Amino acid sequence: MQNTINRISYNKIAEEWANARNSSFVSKLVMDFSDKIIPEGDILDIGCGTGYPLTHYLIEKKFKVTGIDASEKMIEIAQSYELPNAKFVSGDFFDFVSAKKFDGILAWDSFFHFPKEKQKDIYTKVAGLLNPGGYLLFTHGNSDDQHTDTMMGETFYYSCLPKEELCRLLITNGFEIEYAYDDFLEKDTHRVLVVLAKRN
Repeated sequence: MQNTINRISYNKIAEEWANARNSSFVSKLVMDFSDKIIPEGDILDIGCGTGYPLTHYLIEKKFKVTGIDASEKMIEIAQSYELPNAKFVSGDFFDFVSAKKFDGILAWDSFFHFPKEKQKDIYTKVAGLLNPGGYLLFTHGNSDDQHTDTMMGETFYYSCLPKEELCRLLITNGFEIEYAYDDFLEKDTHRVLVVLAKRN
């Protein structure tokens, strides 16, 4: 149900979202993450949206990127840009399967859209998709919560786990946490929690 709410809402705002994101900036933390990935490595972008600006940035850095998003309209727009070395897939992350493993996984503003009852399953799934020595960068909330809010006039669902539980789940699934920044401020944006972890 929660995934359906977000998929429908993102489909409705896809064009407006594309116009906004095409002129937005790439976070310094995403740039630093890309510097840690092996040259020309494979990166999975979870919640890639239209592919701008993050997938586009990673392609320019010579990585091969697979982007997944629940919104069919977002994926249609991403595919229309015909970015080289980029593959875009529409669907639920928990249904996503890949014959290859990735050297980096990026989930910028996406994990907090997943259903509360599946939050604990994220890190097991991600660990299975990531090569040893690979990096995971993601944004999240830092409290035990689920709620709805509006963006661009549409309703979206959000959920998260406490920061302590997130860190425990990462460690249990074979990750070493490099940082977990609270209240990360950059230009005119604020993210409650940003985490970088390396798979052992």
